[in-house]
Order: sequence, then C-alpha cells, then structure tokens
Amino acid sequence: MPTLYYVAESVKIIAVGFGILSCLGEEPFKPRDGSLPFLVYFSSRYRGLCVGSLVSRTAVLTAAVCVVDPLLPAHDARPVNVVTGATYRHPRRGIRVQVTKIIIPKLSNTTGERAYMIQKSPAVLLLARKVPDVLAEIPLRPVEVDYKGEEALSLHEECLMAGWHFFYKGDKIYPVHKFLLQRNVRVQFLIIVKKSLWCDTISLKFQNAMTNLGYTGDFDRSVSICVRDPNREAQPCHGMYGAPLVCKGKLVALLMAPDAQWANCTGHSNLVQVLSSPHVRSFMNCVSRLFAPEFQPGWEAMKESLESTDGGQQFDYLPDVYDKMVYGESSSEEV
Repeated sequence: MPTLYYVAESVKIIAVGFGILSCLGEEPFKPRDGSLPFLVYFSSRYRGLCVGSLVSRTAVLTAAVCVVDPLLPAHDARPVNVVTGATYRHPRRGIRVQVTKIIIPKLSNTTGERAYMIQKSPAVLLLARKVPDVLAEIPLRPVEVDYKGEEALSLHEECLMAGWHFFYKGDKIYPVHKFLLQRNVRVQFLIIVKKSLWCDTISLKFQNAMTNLGYTGDFDRSVSICVRDPNREAQPCHGMYGAPLVCKGKLVALLMAPDAQWANCTGHSNLVQVLSSPHVRSFMNCVSRLFAPEFQPGWEAMKESLESTDGGQQFDYLPDVYDKMVYGESSSEEV
C-alpha cells in the first residue's frame, strides 16, 4: 500500500495542453505512437480516470485531487497502480506499476483550507520499479518540468494538452458518476487567453464551491491561467485531472480544481494551475530532486513528432460511441 508523505506548506498547478500550430483550433487528434513517452494514467477512487506525467523513470507528477479526498482527513492507503508504456486504454495494454509512496504538500487541518489547497496542488507518485525499454510498448521518457518559471508565458501562447476525454460538439451529458472516455489518447492545441474574458464564470464557480466546503480565505487569481480552444471544437473534460499543459516543450501546469471546471463540459475554456506559482514553489523545489528529464525534443520538434501516419482513427471509438467507465471503480482492470 502507498505511504502518504507531506512536504510543503502550499502548492499550485497548471493543466498542460497540446495543439498543432498548423491546425490550431481543430478537434483533438490521435498522436503518433511514441510521441508522448512521458504520459501515463491510473484509476482514481475520487475522480474516475486521472492523467500523470513521468518526471523520472520512477516518479509521476499528477493532481492531488486524484489521490486525496478533500472531505476525508484519514489517509487512503489502498493500492494504486499506474499504467505506463501505452496510450491505448485496454486491460492487456501497457505495464502496471504499483505506487509505493505519495508525496503531497502539507495540508491544513481546517476542512475549508484543506479542500482549497488540495484542489490547487500537485502530487508526486513514486513507483515501485523502473520499466525496462525492452518490456514497454512505448519506452518511458520523463519530461522536463518548468517549476522555476523560466519560460515566460504570454497571451495567445500556443500549448498542448493530452488525455483520454475531450468533449466534442454534439456530445451528450450522461448521468452523474459516469464518464465517457476515448480509448486512444488525444492531443489538442490550446491558447492562453485573458482570464477575465474567458474564465470569469469558471473562477466564480470555483469560489462558490470552495465557500460551500467551508473555505473563508482569499482567492489568489495569479496561481492559474486560462486556456481555450479558439474554434470551440472541443475541450478537455472529466477524466483529464492531472493532464499536463506543455508549452515550449516543457510541462508548465496541470489541470486540477475539479470544482472550477465544468458544470456540463461545454465552456470550451479551462483553468490550469501553474507549477511555478509562489504557493507551490517550496513543494516543487523540494520534490525537484526526484526529477530526471530525458524527453527534451524542443517545441517545434515535439509538434512535428505528434503527426500521425496511421490515419489517426484505427482501434478507437467515434465521438458518439465512447467507451464507458463508471465513476468509483478503481480496479486497474477497469481501464
């Protein structure tokens, strides 16, 4: 069973997004196999399916909401298995590696402050073993994390986001506690936009949700950025928590704060928490000793590597024939 470790006073994250410069605004696409060697996923008891990013061969960066319940002070010590080495979700694809330790920021004992911190914090999962290249369908390569804020992000900056659930035009909202997910990983290009223009409603929803959970403190708007698909073709949705926002070839933010994101997955904009923000800086500095990046292709090279040559639709469901996953099922055999 995984051991839970507290490390920092506070944290902050930003969701990672993916897109193609020549196809900016088009619907999410299936990337070339092996073009995202850092991407992993796992079944969460709290959020259905969650996405993670390898920051070393044995460490995964994800959202704290995937491994901690804001309303339960007791630590969940049940086993967690991360699926590595495959981007096609199937019980017989990929290699499942058990998580031995979960590292999260130090949390407040106050319910409201604890809930607020969890929704905006990253977590690091330490894996039991390395996966040799010879065993993996897609050899694992950790991605570089910009936790110092070295990459200046400007308005209309192009970024990438990847995951297994993008909500398309015409999709239906299914009953509560059920998620509809693609089998193949999808990538979408997003741009950074003005928060006051495109994420005001999301910000207000998040504040109301935190108030209902008992949080009475101030809301720091500087810890997150707003990203959107300019053509409103699709947006990252449920089952994307922990998804990385990759800008200029580096992981700069994570998709978190589930109470902020979607009432019905039709907003076409998302708030992502920046990994270099002040309230998570001490935590990120502490866990940075675990980082060992091997995947550093550069931004243009990364975009070119995503271009698929297999037609992009094989072995997958069409948008209106998604695979179904019931919320709350945590067995690795379900994914």
